[in-house]
Amino acid sequence: MDIGQARLHKARHRERARLGNGMTKAATSEGGHLDYYKEHGISPVRYAMDDLSQHLQLRDSLYRSIGLPQVAFRGSDILEIAPGSGQNSLYLAVSQPRSLTLVEPNPAGLRDIQKLYDTLSEPHTAPILHPARLQEFNPGKLYDVVLCENWLGALPAELELLRKLAGLVAPGGALVLTIVPLAGFFPNVMRKLLALRVVPSHLGFDERTAALVEIFGPHLATIPNMTRSHRDWVHDCMVNPHYLNVGLPFETVVETIGDDMAVLGTYPKITIDWRWFKALKGTERRFNELLIEAVAANIPSLLDYRRTFPAGAPGANAAIDRHFGTVHRLALAWQAAFEADDSAEVQALTGTIGSEIHQISELLSEIDGDLAAAVRELEELWLSQQPTAEAVRDMPLFGSLFGRETFYAAFTRGQPQVEGKSPVEGNRSDGKAAGA
Repeated sequence: MDIGQARLHKARHRERARLGNGMTKAATSEGGHLDYYKEHGISPVRYAMDDLSQHLQLRDSLYRSIGLPQVAFRGSDILEIAPGSGQNSLYLAVSQPRSLTLVEPNPAGLRDIQKLYDTLSEPHTAPILHPARLQEFNPGKLYDVVLCENWLGALPAELELLRKLAGLVAPGGALVLTIVPLAGFFPNVMRKLLALRVVPSHLGFDERTAALVEIFGPHLATIPNMTRSHRDWVHDCMVNPHYLNVGLPFETVVETIGDDMAVLGTYPKITIDWRWFKALKGTERRFNELLIEAVAANIPSLLDYRRTFPAGAPGANAAIDRHFGTVHRLALAWQAAFEADDSAEVQALTGTIGSEIHQISELLSEIDGDLAAAVRELEELWLSQQPTAEAVRDMPLFGSLFGRETFYAAFTRGQPQVEGKSPVEGNRSDGKAAGA
């Protein structure tokens, strides 16, 4: 075991000893994101929506890309968990489902939703609002489509909620989730740690927000088509003490929701399936396995939303993927040590994270020189004795690096079966024998 491995081993041991399950101190509070939002009276998920028709077109493009055209919502029973501002639910409402249930416990979000629907003039299905957490929501029925965007991560309690979501999907129905692969999460994981290092912890909420908007505004300005305000992004990502816990890898989702849920589609699209459809039966369907294999083959393309790289051979990206996972685990430990004011632990973990970043840059140098240079710039700043807000703000290479952090995915639950009938007989509406 070399020195770097030994330090990593010790850091992991200290992390497990202190937290047991790798959670930050902030993550161990029961309310998580909700408590943070309620404490500050915020719902930092709103975005510019000056043109409703354009907004509906964007949502239609997204859903059709994951295999759900508008007809999938029309006449259906739909459940959305944690809709936030409610803006995304508008597309569901104007698709005129049979019912639309929104479960949102944040008072600020509920106010936004009510205001939004009070001014909606297009024909739509009025939503049924439940001011409750998913933990307390027990409807006693199943839904044709269940949606949950940008909320659940991989903490044990949240994985239990993910299983609960999957259990609310009717046979033949769809579950729509957002997934946060750790390779795509890496740039913002490091932004979060840099934010903690360069902004004084004694600043109040508003002062900290202003400082972070100034620091990361130039980074965010490089993203075309961004609709959320810089202030809301800072609130939700850089100030939010629970942000690092939103990481949710594909394989974790597939393992959690169970074998009877099969992926229908993702956006961005990441799988290419050239198999003959007549082979797709029984154990040869393998939709989830194909997805996991495609993700593993395309790890470098997750790191930079602006670019794609050729898919790697099986196992080719395993090493760099492990480093992204290690950085995420160490980042959780670093934040926990920072919150505990354990300067010795922070210093040790800072060096270990720097070693991991160096390994990532070395592996990236074999794939793309520009990506490697951006990560080397990050490494140099991260390992500097006292990084400054100005230095973070003015990063010429890393500043524009944002990953494909959020994937949308639709999963379907099996197929409905009619007891005692063949599939052909079960699908006939006139009761006649097939071929009659």
